[in-house]
Amino acid sequence: MPTLKPMNLNINCTHPNQNQLTPCFKKDNNLKACIILAFTTCLIAFPCLTSAETDNGSFRIEMSQSLEKGLLSGKPEWLNDNTAKFFAVYDVDQSGQPKGAVIILHDADSHPDKPEIIRPLRSNLPMHGWATISVQLPYLASITDYSNKQSIINQRINSAANYLQSNGINNIVLLGHGTGAMAATAYLSAQHDAPIQAFIAISLGILDQNEKPESISQQLEKITVPILDIFGSNDLDHITNTARSRALAARISSNAVTSSKQIGSYKRSAIAVSSAQKFQGYISYRQIVIKGASHDFSGTTRLLTKRITGWLERHAKGIMIDTAQ
Repeated sequence: MPTLKPMNLNINCTHPNQNQLTPCFKKDNNLKACIILAFTTCLIAFPCLTSAETDNGSFRIEMSQSLEKGLLSGKPEWLNDNTAKFFAVYDVDQSGQPKGAVIILHDADSHPDKPEIIRPLRSNLPMHGWATISVQLPYLASITDYSNKQSIINQRINSAANYLQSNGINNIVLLGHGTGAMAATAYLSAQHDAPIQAFIAISLGILDQNEKPESISQQLEKITVPILDIFGSNDLDHITNTARSRALAARISSNAVTSSKQIGSYKRSAIAVSSAQKFQGYISYRQIVIKGASHDFSGTTRLLTKRITGWLERHAKGIMIDTAQ
């Protein structure tokens, strides 16, 4: 059986905490309405569940089971994070020319088959050679709660990667949206031996630097794989206002890796020539703004997919090898 390896190039339904979430949603009032609607729907569907019960995971399991029954595409999978089982949706390559796979992490108050962003990406990337596995994150009480659940999220990313490797795919990219992008940043900054070849951060923001032991900027400085930082011009304030801070942090990582000559993963870049380029184009980092896009990229998911697949083609495309040789 052939195995997909990295190319060696030469060049949901949770109840939001309004006090913590509202300041982050200044630019997208529709998002607040969607969260309220989703929460109301959950209360109607599960009137007997209390907030305490949602914290122990039973609510997520029931909602995931409902998602499984309602899937219109993709293969439902139940993986294990060493503490409990969790739901994921796997979509195989549809192009006939497999390039790798993408692990997808959704935003807070979302799920692995969210109609905005998540479902379009998980179903459209396979048309371009990228299998996908969309992972259910643990219950998050607020946009910053991922830091309290980071160890569980790390295990879920590892479980998804193991699942892909068991299916012969070793060229793996990590993609996160919103809170999922924050959790992915924390994961990659701490686990340099992870089987991840590239990172796509959609709507990655920087909140209060004092809200967790290590800020997003500090974490970006430690990531040693190519990064695509993509967001909408009408995205949330803590995303659009901190774009340059993220780029400058990524430059520190790029310069450090270049000076130490540990540039294996950086040689993937067909765009960057040196770490002295303008801040959107370092060897390891590319920042793209989609004009007119909101946090949910409503009406712009086709362009989002195009930008992502174009970047993947240059930075992370894999090749097939014959493991029998």
